[in-house]
Amino acid sequence: MVQKDNVRQHDEFIHMPMMTVSEAAKYMGVGKKIIYQLIEFNEIRAVKERGAVLVEKRSLDDFRASGKLT
Repeated sequence: MVQKDNVRQHDEFIHMPMMTVSEAAKYMGVGKKIIYQLIEFNEIRAVKERGAVLVEKRSLDDFRASGKLT
């Protein structure tokens, strides 16, 4: 479960497009648990919108480009 402290709040700048955790997992080729862990460790940016966790696509691309995902 994603803790509120690890999910970006609306007062910070976040860029569109956004993806659900399931879409982000499919996009990155990993499981949803990995996406939640990346959010928890502040490796990718996410917001909680109406109960759903939405992941910033730009942060996924940046994380992929960093080479940390093998």
